[in-house]
Amino acid sequence: MKTIVTTALVLATSLGSAFAQKEKEPRALMFTDKNVLKGWIVAANDKVVRYKETENSTVYRDLRLAAAKIYFLEPPEFTEAMELFKSRNYAEAKDKFEACAKIYKKVDEIKGNYSTLSSFFQMECLRKLEDLAQLSPLIESLNFELLSRAEHHTQVKVYSVFWEAVRTKSWSRLDAIASDPEWRNLKVSGGLRAQMSYCHGLALEGIDKPIQALTAYNHAFVSDFAASEEITRKAALNCLRIIDNDDSVKLAKKLYNTEDHNPDSTGAFLIKEGIALIKLWDKTLGNGATLPANYKGLLRFPPKGKPQVAPKTTKEDKKPAKKSPKKEDKKKDK
Repeated sequence: MKTIVTTALVLATSLGSAFAQKEKEPRALMFTDKNVLKGWIVAANDKVVRYKETENSTVYRDLRLAAAKIYFLEPPEFTEAMELFKSRNYAEAKDKFEACAKIYKKVDEIKGNYSTLSSFFQMECLRKLEDLAQLSPLIESLNFELLSRAEHHTQVKVYSVFWEAVRTKSWSRLDAIASDPEWRNLKVSGGLRAQMSYCHGLALEGIDKPIQALTAYNHAFVSDFAASEEITRKAALNCLRIIDNDDSVKLAKKLYNTEDHNPDSTGAFLIKEGIALIKLWDKTLGNGATLPANYKGLLRFPPKGKPQVAPKTTKEDKKPAKKSPKKEDKKKDK
């Protein structure tokens, strides 16, 4: 009896707070062993939900979560924010998700709720904008166990491990983490692998291993080319920056129009890779964005074939070729 009274008091307090904060009541389907209930949830905690059957009703009913499964219907505020997110308008989407998280906060203790999901996508916007200073405090405050999708759980872990290390510039630690088989062999989506490889590339640059960083950026590039456009674009630009600053590339440029030019040198190979990236940028990757002019300077050094060496002549080669016998001479021989 004491538990029921306590729960009722908590729900009543939540209800009063909700009205004060102008929170909205999310619509939900509630599945029990016998029925499928529809309603508007007016208050909730991790044990009980209080709902009403019609939007304007003042009659409330309580339902124990242990005896039901709750499926929230997507609220219009979340739909609006997601449209902005899909259009890559991350700055505006971030604010919409933040507002949505506050509006539906009354149900943020129930798994699959749109307040927690909105906070997650607010973090995704901050990641894509690389606003890691704002992302960091949200990582600790989000109860990711309330997210329905396992991939979202893993994404939050990538925030706390990889992106936090980028924020604090803990390059040696990040290199060790990214090289650990636990993470390297983890089965994840292409988008998550692209993030991990990109962060590893930043770490390798941070510990002065630019050529190894090229490999990491290449992994980021190919892991999820179609979906992770922001990561792909940043990885490509970092590759071009590394190539343009490489000493072997500078030497290959200097020797390009001389007989000392070696098309098989490291510098020539990196220039060739850079040119391929530039062409891909202009074709699809850049999405209309202008590539820095200094990187396009690589186009002035297209790959050359191996130098043609004239074959050495011998004494035999200098002798006149023997004439083949005429048909009449062949007949005489017979």
